[in-house]
Amino acid sequence: MRINQAGSRRAGSKWPGRAGATIGALLLASLAGCMTYRTSGRDTFQTSGIDAWLTAANADAVVNAMAAKGLMPATIDCRFDRTVPGQVVYASKFTWQRAPANTRYHWEVGDPTYLASKEVKSNRVGLHRIAAKIVRDPATGRKVGCSIWTN
Repeated sequence: MRINQAGSRRAGSKWPGRAGATIGALLLASLAGCMTYRTSGRDTFQTSGIDAWLTAANADAVVNAMAAKGLMPATIDCRFDRTVPGQVVYASKFTWQRAPANTRYHWEVGDPTYLASKEVKSNRVGLHRIAAKIVRDPATGRKVGCSIWTN
């Protein structure tokens, strides 16, 4: 390799350092691992550290942390959590989207009767359902549902 002593650059290079800076920026962004883009019809995100099943104890904290980043739940998934024997515990999982300005949203997980009452209350305050799911536990026959409402 021939080095141009006068300019401390490679001879014949039009853009010295740009390729290295670009590769460095891309590498830094990929190693950051804060979000991965999910290709779908909407602008949705799956957060790499928070794509696990969340219980009621930690789901509120995660939703509040994501709201602080300007994201809101786009979809919700729910299931029965078997980590606590003898108790009915629900777990939920979210995908995220950028929250438009002045957006209000509300989410709930519970039995279908409970969700029906929340549906009525949400409609009264001007929210409509954007995501919902009902799951039946094959062992017990119980059902759990989850929903997201927004304005």
